[in-house]
Amino acid sequence: MHNLWIPVVAIVVVAGLIFGSQAYSEAQRDAHISEAISQRLDRQTPAEISNLMSVNKGYGVCGDYALSGAEGGRFYYNSATERLAVGSNDALYQDNCASVLR
Repeated sequence: MHNLWIPVVAIVVVAGLIFGSQAYSEAQRDAHISEAISQRLDRQTPAEISNLMSVNKGYGVCGDYALSGAEGGRFYYNSATERLAVGSNDALYQDNCASVLR
């Protein structure tokens, strides 16, 4: 019976490592997007991002941002090329997010 617990524990540990690293990676990506939006808009504080939606087979992210003031809007970020589109009128946003978020 003790020999059965070893593979079960190993599977649980490996699953935890896989899902934990995925969550950590997404948190890093979100922090990078927030910082990139703030830099683009020349703000000192990071933007708050919300309503994230994965597009382009997981390589792109569409969502909303808000800054410490009342200013806010929509963005698109391509994680493969690290291109950022701020504002729903940007051509990159229109090409990747406009049809998904309607």
